[in-house]
Amino acid sequence: MFFAVRRLSRCPARRIVQTRWLCSARIIKKYPYLIKAVQGSSKDPHHQPVHRLGGNNRFGEDSWFISSTPKAEVMGVADGVGGWRKVGIDAGIFAKELMYWCSNNAQRAEFDGRNPRQLLIDSFNQMRTTSADVLGSSTACLVALKRSDCTLHTANLGDSGFLVLRNGKVVLRSDEQHHGFNTPYQLAMPSSERQNNSHSDEPEQAISSHMPLQQGDLVLLATDGLFDNVPESMLVRHLGPVHGETQKEQLQLVANNLVALASDLSLSPNFQSPFALKARANNINYGPGGKPDDITLILASVAVHNK
Repeated sequence: MFFAVRRLSRCPARRIVQTRWLCSARIIKKYPYLIKAVQGSSKDPHHQPVHRLGGNNRFGEDSWFISSTPKAEVMGVADGVGGWRKVGIDAGIFAKELMYWCSNNAQRAEFDGRNPRQLLIDSFNQMRTTSADVLGSSTACLVALKRSDCTLHTANLGDSGFLVLRNGKVVLRSDEQHHGFNTPYQLAMPSSERQNNSHSDEPEQAISSHMPLQQGDLVLLATDGLFDNVPESMLVRHLGPVHGETQKEQLQLVANNLVALASDLSLSPNFQSPFALKARANNINYGPGGKPDDITLILASVAVHNK
């Protein structure tokens, strides 16, 4: 850096520009980034989902996306509400379409990660105007890392959610939103015959939060297929070994194991799952056991470039 300044000493204006550029380059290299792993499973392995936009990015009626730009890292999950199957509608298409628009808008040059709730609002409004034929509903959870100050910004609507772990402890978690037991808040584009029989919430109702992250923090983003079947204490225990992990292969291995664990527990007739405990708390005669469901999980570790 000092060598470049001396070489340009006869041109003060150019010297200032070059010095600023070099300083900026140095700062950019220290910006944080996320090492990410994605895994999931469908409760119905024989279900063949219909695809519309983009790649697959679906596990059953769940959908997800990951976006990375110079300003922000953004991740999202959406859980299509399964009740639509009764009227022949694949809510996974709705969830996928919503994640498609969120991913698209996260790539905008002006989006710096500070307002994922606005990202959700804009994306859902675009769906309303461009995808009127897509019927169904889904929950939505978005998290965005603003690189310039290493702050995580979140927006959650419904019962998908996230955890942030630091040194083996949960330091931030999402809040669930329910109209009643097992009836989460949801974005919807209902058919005319179901207009009065389905919940239709607004993206402005999503709960927002933010917190500064540190190198080595873990961010876990998932649909309720994970959280309804695996207690938080069990999640923390399985995530402990990858605190500060910088190898994607190790994160992927843990993500794979967590999805396999959630899938096994969802089929257990005796395990006192979080879902069974919630049912009991709401005076619902569910009994012990897990809740078979689609599962989508994104696991990310916060890292900083050393050079």
